[in-house]
Amino acid sequence: MPIISEEQLSRIKSTSGTIRDASKKRPYDDIKPSKKFTNYIEYDFSKMKDSKGGFIVDEEADLPNGMTLEEWQKNQTKIVLDAPRSLNPDENPKCFECKSTEIDYEIFKVFGTRVCYPCKKKFPEKYSLLTKTECREDYLLTDPELRDDEALPHMERPNPHKTSYNNMMLYMRYQVEEFAFKKWGGESGLDDEYERRIKLRKEKKNRKFSEKLREMRKRTRTELWNKRFDRVDHSHEWGPEERIEGSNLMKRRCHECGIEIEEIAFG
Repeated sequence: MPIISEEQLSRIKSTSGTIRDASKKRPYDDIKPSKKFTNYIEYDFSKMKDSKGGFIVDEEADLPNGMTLEEWQKNQTKIVLDAPRSLNPDENPKCFECKSTEIDYEIFKVFGTRVCYPCKKKFPEKYSLLTKTECREDYLLTDPELRDDEALPHMERPNPHKTSYNNMMLYMRYQVEEFAFKKWGGESGLDDEYERRIKLRKEKKNRKFSEKLREMRKRTRTELWNKRFDRVDHSHEWGPEERIEGSNLMKRRCHECGIEIEEIAFG
């Protein structure tokens, strides 16, 4: 058993009065935190799920388009920036043109088109993207056909003209051409239908112009007739009297409406 010296015993007695009693209130309990530290977020860890991605996802957090947490997580698994490569080169998807394995996986995921970046720029007549308006005007496709994802897959991009506008719908050119040629019976059939619609549009425009011209002429003739003969508030402005040869009649003519009257001259 260790022996306590008198000096150590006196030191213990002198410090025993300063030992804090746990039941008593501490003097700094009344100290409040600074105002800039009062705005904090309190999480309920019992309602959170570990996403295994280094973040703790709150179920009550705002998700896009009113999606649930499970739907959002399922949608995230579909976002693939670059598909995994196989050790066997023959199993990797290859470009349609140059057989390269460095394809654009975003185009491949949306349209199912295997094309690399150089070939996409080299062949714009096949792999360029068309807007919905171009598909309607140039290939004469309807909105229900363009909304069919199985027949014509498309990708959406923000509208460059204004952020408040609807997203652009982009289509692969060669897929649109194949669908349009099948619908109209080939390229010549599409050209014939395009010329027929232009002809009908011109005829409709000319017919509308002729109807407006006919209506304008009719309205002009009516106004002239009313001005010459049917004006209630018209007051005649007579010209000088002229004697009719071989009689005692005098003739006068109105300068405005052209009416003539004959009067008997006495004396």
